[in-house]
Amino acid sequence: MSEQRAVLEKLSQIGIVPVVRVKEPATALRLVEALVAGGLHAIEITFTVRGAPDVIAAVAERFPQVLVGAGTVLDERGVEQAVGAGARFVVSPGTVDAVVRAARAAGVAAIPGVLTPTEALRALDLGADALKLFPASTVGPGYLKALRAVLPDVIWCPTGGIDLESLDPWLRAGAAFVGVGSPLLGDVEKTGDYQGVTERARAYLDRLREVRAA
Repeated sequence: MSEQRAVLEKLSQIGIVPVVRVKEPATALRLVEALVAGGLHAIEITFTVRGAPDVIAAVAERFPQVLVGAGTVLDERGVEQAVGAGARFVVSPGTVDAVVRAARAAGVAAIPGVLTPTEALRALDLGADALKLFPASTVGPGYLKALRAVLPDVIWCPTGGIDLESLDPWLRAGAAFVGVGSPLLGDVEKTGDYQGVTERARAYLDRLREVRAA
C-alpha cells in the first residue's frame, strides 16, 4: 500500500480533521494539545499560522500518534517546507498544479480544494489523492451527493462551516472525512477556552460514532 493510500485510509477512519487556523504558534500548539485530549488524532496546521513549518515539526515530534498535515499550501515551496517538517498530507483551498505535483513527487497525499465538477476532474487529472469540497457550507450535503453520483470513487473531504448538527448529513452524503475549523475551535484566540475545544472534540467524536453505528 502506498503512503498516500495509507494516510487517506487513516484520515477516513478518524473521520474528523480539525483545521488549525490561528496567528500565533503557541496558540496553535495549545490547540493541538486540547484536540488530542479530546481524542482527535488528525490535525491540519494551515500556513496562515506564523511559522507553520515549525509548528508542524513540533506536533510531529511531540504527538507521534497524530497524523499531521499542512493546509492553505499555495506553492511548491510551501510543499517542500511542509514535507520537510513532517506533514503527511497537503491541503489547498483550490487546485494549484504545482502544489499537487510537488506533493505527489514527495510521496504525500495531495488534497486540493474544488467546488465544481470541472474543477474536480482537473484536480484528479493532475493526480490528486482526495478532494476538498470547499467552501462546503455554500452548497450543502445534497451537492456532495450529486457529485458522488458521477464521481463515486473519489475520496471527498467537505470543509467549511460544518458544525455538530450538520456532521450527520455530510457523512450520510458520502464524505470520507470532514475538515472542521471554527465550529470546533471557536474563537479560542480571544477566549482562551481550550477546555471548551476539548469538550467539543469529544462531542464531534461521539456524533461520528453514532452516525457510523446507525
